[in-house]
Amino acid sequence: MQNILWLSSWYPNKYDLYNGDFIQRHAIASVPFCNISVISIQFVPSNWQKEVTVTERLNQHDFPETIIYLKKSNLPSPFNKIVDQYRYMRAFKREVNLYLASTTPNLVHIHVPVKAGIIGLWIKKKLQIPMVVTEHWGIYNDFAPDKYSGRSKWFKTLTKRIIAGADTFLPVSKNLGDSINKLVITKPFEVVKNVVDTKLFYYQPSDNKPLFWLSHVSMINHPKNPKGLLRAFSEAVKTNTQLRLRMIGQTNREIIEYVTSLNINEFVVFTGMLPQNEVAALLQKSDAFLLFSLYENMPCVIAEALCCGLPVISTNVGGIGEIITPENGILINTSDEEAFTKAILRMSEGKDQSFNRSLIAQKAAENFCYNTIGKQIARVYQKLLNN
Repeated sequence: MQNILWLSSWYPNKYDLYNGDFIQRHAIASVPFCNISVISIQFVPSNWQKEVTVTERLNQHDFPETIIYLKKSNLPSPFNKIVDQYRYMRAFKREVNLYLASTTPNLVHIHVPVKAGIIGLWIKKKLQIPMVVTEHWGIYNDFAPDKYSGRSKWFKTLTKRIIAGADTFLPVSKNLGDSINKLVITKPFEVVKNVVDTKLFYYQPSDNKPLFWLSHVSMINHPKNPKGLLRAFSEAVKTNTQLRLRMIGQTNREIIEYVTSLNINEFVVFTGMLPQNEVAALLQKSDAFLLFSLYENMPCVIAEALCCGLPVISTNVGGIGEIITPENGILINTSDEEAFTKAILRMSEGKDQSFNRSLIAQKAAENFCYNTIGKQIARVYQKLLNN
């Protein structure tokens, strides 16, 4: 099998368990079809550990994963950024050279161009091998606080150079690919969607009557517009008191107090952060899924909900409109709370009988399972190597 070196700007680690977990699932999907090795660097606060540099080598998913932890410099700005960039490049090159001492990769695959893509360009030139770039970052819009248009000239130049240097470009949604073509560089692309672990997220028949359980999964932060979602839900509860809302994810006091101010405590449950298997179990016990985001890319939570057979009510932002159809959900305009409330009532009162939960789950599993995405990535590699 081909040897593929993955260099990832984000990757799950001890400091941030969910940092790029969707990238790890792409790697797991690819393992049956090629030999994957992953290298990633995580900056940590200066007081995180005694060591300046810690290298963690894992093999928990039948492929080697190397995470290098670097302490952030305490120097004043901008010297800290210059020093940290130098240390980042040096640590990355050192680890790549260790890999090259025993393995010759057929190609290099970059996940999130900046900063790992700098090393990708170096390897591509050094070994004369193809480079694949996947972008996951939802910053190519006018809404994100860290939007691309507001980034530094250094960041924009690197992003453009790395994507230009890709032999194949793989955004996770068409919306993302189109946005990058508009804002960064014209580049042909092929969409490779996010992956769902269908051994966890699958359809289970449930009967919650007379209650109708709605679930929301996120970090419950500003981009997800939780207050707007709660306001829309509170209006729906005035009409249908059998509605219940399960908020799954990191909860803060402000949101809990906001629920109290809306007088809907008895209708809302906060679960806090949960492991994937518990999230899946709660989705299987739900009747529908809610997402009221202000902006998105291609959220894994929607794909996971669909694989559990849940019809979805969501704002039509990012790539969500590429996977939500009249057969599996309802799309509304951004921040339209009245329409969101009406969609909740319409779905909960069974006025739309087109949602076949078993069929929703079946089609979603076919689109997002490990085997489907893994085969697609392998085909991309093979086509590149054949050429």
